[in-house]
Amino acid sequence: MKTLRILTMIMIAFTLVCTSCERDDNFTDDNSDTPDDTVIIDDNNDPTDTGNLDQFFGNVVNRDFFGQVVDENNNAIQGALVKVGAQMVATDDNGIFSVENASVNEQFAYVRVTASGYVTSGRALRPTDGTNRVKVMLLSADVTATVNSGVSETVQLGNGTRVALPGDYIDENGNAYSGTVDVILDYLDPASEDLDAVMPGMLYAEDVTGDEVYLETFGMISVELRDASGNELNIDPNNPAELRFPLDPALQGVAPTTIPLWSFDDELGYWIEDGQAVLQGNEYVGQVSHFSFWNCDAPFPVVDFCTTILDDNGNPLANTTVTITSPNTPYPRSGVTDQNGQVCGKVPSGLTMTIEVVDLCGNSVFSDVIGPFAGPTTHGPISVNPGSSTSQQVIGNFNDCSNNPITDGYVVLTYGGNIFYEPVTSGTFDIFLISCPASNVFTLEAIDITNQQSSGVINYTFTPPTTMLGTITSCNAVTEYIEWEAEGVQHFLTSPINTYDNGNSFSLNANNGNEFFYMSSSDTVVGTYTWGNGIQAPPGSFEMEMFEVLSQIDIDYNAPINITFQLNAFGAVGDYIDITFSGTYSDNSAVVQPISGSVHVLRD
Repeated sequence: MKTLRILTMIMIAFTLVCTSCERDDNFTDDNSDTPDDTVIIDDNNDPTDTGNLDQFFGNVVNRDFFGQVVDENNNAIQGALVKVGAQMVATDDNGIFSVENASVNEQFAYVRVTASGYVTSGRALRPTDGTNRVKVMLLSADVTATVNSGVSETVQLGNGTRVALPGDYIDENGNAYSGTVDVILDYLDPASEDLDAVMPGMLYAEDVTGDEVYLETFGMISVELRDASGNELNIDPNNPAELRFPLDPALQGVAPTTIPLWSFDDELGYWIEDGQAVLQGNEYVGQVSHFSFWNCDAPFPVVDFCTTILDDNGNPLANTTVTITSPNTPYPRSGVTDQNGQVCGKVPSGLTMTIEVVDLCGNSVFSDVIGPFAGPTTHGPISVNPGSSTSQQVIGNFNDCSNNPITDGYVVLTYGGNIFYEPVTSGTFDIFLISCPASNVFTLEAIDITNQQSSGVINYTFTPPTTMLGTITSCNAVTEYIEWEAEGVQHFLTSPINTYDNGNSFSLNANNGNEFFYMSSSDTVVGTYTWGNGIQAPPGSFEMEMFEVLSQIDIDYNAPINITFQLNAFGAVGDYIDITFSGTYSDNSAVVQPISGSVHVLRD
């Protein structure tokens, strides 16, 4: 499925989008002396230190943020520095960052990202009460051309993007600079599906009167100048440069002849009106007195907007794509809901818009016309019938090597080419998503940030409406394990675990001297198996069983045993056998007891 654009018109709690990554668990920063899990406090980044728009931002509040930093190919960037409010953290090997209790404003938060070898950028959003999910895509700082001071030169991209440089430059201290100049030039196409992830801030700006406005972009250009040592340069403000923005053919009929220019302030986190551009043929032409991200945009007044997406059972739908389309642009804006199913942001006031919910298969499962809105609006909640898709809930526990609940970590769920990240702060996780009919298989990896440990990638199968994963252990020293819970007691066995098979059936066992686990199956085909089916089955008459496990606990063998096994993977020798199971049995006091567990063992 194509990666859908992250919300700008509704700025959201992302999904993470999460949506895109996998990999290892080391939380390191190759480009900084900052320890991997260190939080840097910078009192100069007070959330109230804003420009003229601070009057619209509301009170200072504490909010949580969780997200990912990637490059233009959606590859994770390790060691990127992410600044939210007064806190700064580094991304791990998956490009993941987590910031808790950051001091931001009720109506505005700015996530600023820097990384060696990339153009500085970030995301702005109206934070929700839940964990705000953010995806930031950084442009590589590849040199487009090298020019010389004192010489007027033009640098051009293949699509017609051009910058005419007057030849007069200054250094970071404002002093005149003489020498070679590396030019890093990028064009951000408004039709790109990655626009909202790669552009800085959101389409939110301060106009010349100091009022807040929403922007509809007709094209963006990023220009950075550096000397041979990588130090930042800029043009002399007394000698403007000329920018030429190629116009997308889809916008030819709606593009105004004159349009305001907007410059992004990467300290404040929003755009500021600064000049104008004129439409000449199929391009906008304007002059600028400094370089950053520049934007040709039509402004609209804005209102605050929130909505919540629920499934048809009333459960919040996290990791769900929501898009809004307005009549003034052919391009929708989209994003992913937070764990409460909520999206919030600023939308144009006075306009009728279309809101749509899209499943992982790319199918629309909800569409409606909303607006126009004259003031702050809470819309919905919106109940979504997944149609041919299925609403899924995945629940599990996450422990460390000592079987203690994880307080700083996350899980990575990969399904159908989509990747979801879910933060874990209290040892449990609960993921909602909409799956496609074509596949019900997914993988999950749990990562302990504090101890830099991983569970490894484990195979699972959806068992709708709720898939119970049991307890996952993140411990690099543990390559395989069996865990189960019965009568409120948790059991955990690690290597050595023995498996035996003849290609058509298998068994496995492990013990630690005090506990013993044995189960067998007469089939190796991935699928669902039921033991008992409402009546007690004699030994040998069922496909999958674990009599010896139950024999260690208080069980009435004359009462029904109802346990369902899900064989999620039966790998080749040296690969994993993955099983989850759950069900009930009766103890000798006629009390029905639950039992559940999981098996992640290497096939011998």
